[in-house]
Amino acid sequence: MRSYFLLMVFIPASALIVEDVFPQSLEECYSGQVDKNTTPYDVQTSCLESFLAHMYKNTSSIGLGKDAFDWLDSLGRKLHIRLRRQGRYRLRERKEIRTLSENELDNFIDAVNALKNDKTVKPNKYDSFAIMHQGAVGESAHDGPNFVSWHRYFLVLFENALREKKSRVTLPYWDSRADYLMDNKEDSILFTEIFLGNSKGVVYSGPFAFWSTPTKPSTLLRRELGVVGSPVHPERLKAVFTKRYHREILRPGTPDSSYANLESHHDNVHRWVGGNTGQMSSILFSPMDPVFWLLHCFVDYLWEKFRERQTELGIDSETDYPTTTIPAHMPNRLMDNLKPPKTNIQGYSNSFTKQIYRYAPAPTCENKCGGAFKGFLFCDISKKGCVSGSRYDFIQNGGFSRVKNYYPSKGKGRRMRIPQSVTSIKSSAPPTMDADKSIKSGRVLAFESTENIQLTQRSPAPKMTTLFRTHFDNTGARGRRSADFSLIGNNFKIGFDINLRLRQEMRNLSSLNRTPYQFDNLALSPIAIINKHKRNRKPGHDEIKNQRTFNITFQTDGFSYNGRHLDYISIDERTHTS
Repeated sequence: MRSYFLLMVFIPASALIVEDVFPQSLEECYSGQVDKNTTPYDVQTSCLESFLAHMYKNTSSIGLGKDAFDWLDSLGRKLHIRLRRQGRYRLRERKEIRTLSENELDNFIDAVNALKNDKTVKPNKYDSFAIMHQGAVGESAHDGPNFVSWHRYFLVLFENALREKKSRVTLPYWDSRADYLMDNKEDSILFTEIFLGNSKGVVYSGPFAFWSTPTKPSTLLRRELGVVGSPVHPERLKAVFTKRYHREILRPGTPDSSYANLESHHDNVHRWVGGNTGQMSSILFSPMDPVFWLLHCFVDYLWEKFRERQTELGIDSETDYPTTTIPAHMPNRLMDNLKPPKTNIQGYSNSFTKQIYRYAPAPTCENKCGGAFKGFLFCDISKKGCVSGSRYDFIQNGGFSRVKNYYPSKGKGRRMRIPQSVTSIKSSAPPTMDADKSIKSGRVLAFESTENIQLTQRSPAPKMTTLFRTHFDNTGARGRRSADFSLIGNNFKIGFDINLRLRQEMRNLSSLNRTPYQFDNLALSPIAIINKHKRNRKPGHDEIKNQRTFNITFQTDGFSYNGRHLDYISIDERTHTS
């Protein structure tokens, strides 16, 4: 007789089970299948497929295929393995972009372009990342505590993708406080063919010249720097670092208009670069411009500095996830579009900066602006900080003799060597475009114009519906046309007054001798403002001359709550109807 023994080994384990918000559309699908003659497996499969199709509807409609999802999933799994390991690693160091060596800058640019040109996944590896910022991410990764955590994961995944092309590449950050301190902010050396290309209209110079972006229909990369918004204000940003807890610097606990709101500072820079027609202004399209990664890397830098302050104060950053009633920002909800699944609160882990990367200190006068070339950054004691160099500063400091490579418009994004014969400067004229020249032995180099107006007019702007809002004053509002709101009886009427900028709050409208109104009769309703430009044109009228893009500003103030909403409607006179 044989005896059998069963050896059972008990391995201690623990798990945290937390109730999560069940998607309403999925619940309705399950409920609707109850009376149908289908198996549970069929119900589960059909409902999940329908839910996922809805969740990724924006990505699939543009063409993000299974091969792209599989590649992104492989990047995510490798990241999970790295985060789980407890060993010591040599951390990558993220630096301010103007402090990079020329080799470091070239490697970063080459890696970005290599992803853009890699079409082993559809549409290509760079655009696959850009598309992952669409769909449900518009809500779940913005306007709440998951803003910082989702984008931290997103940055590391993109950085890992870059390192597949160039193994030692690390994402740089863009400290736009240095640009804010400039006398002419729009003349930053960052927006030249040395770094990121021109600042206005279609990007036709620099390493990302003539990039096609996966909008529908496809459009060329474009910017509209300086029209609205601003770089990060150094003094206002200090308000963030007077706070102790995340709820005091993130939405919804911190008002949008508060200088302590980290996301509001970020929103302003998005609009400053993109204006009203550039991809950077759109919540859905902004990663299509490589400036996106530099901006978000700086936001992550600021968040890390805030977390270091929390540690000094004895606060655990990993568990300091703000309480919220926003379903998409619940701490244990799975992040949208990032694979394999991760919860929102996992982005608050210290493992990122213990296992993967760290930040070089931001440029200051004390650290000699991070060792940057004076044509890129220089210390201005009167402004109490490092100031971004302009085109003129670059030339005055012998920039063309210091830089080996640049990206002129004729190169269409390809790097070109600067002739060795160009080694000195013979221009001491004021900082105009004509003066941006370095001449020797008959060789001339000049910066490209900030905009190719004819190219911009010929190229359609992307159709954008969801723009980042600006929450502080706008430094570049040029001749904005504002709306004059009037309430008459129970009707809500809008009248336009050209060149009028109303700052009167709606709750004070009664002081303008308007007919009183009843609060109970007010309701929120969508407004369509249609501007038909061709209507009054005479035969033979030049439809291009003197046309431009401008904003109509509309503002609402809360009656039953303390809040204000300021937004813009963009009017483009180069089209027949806006």
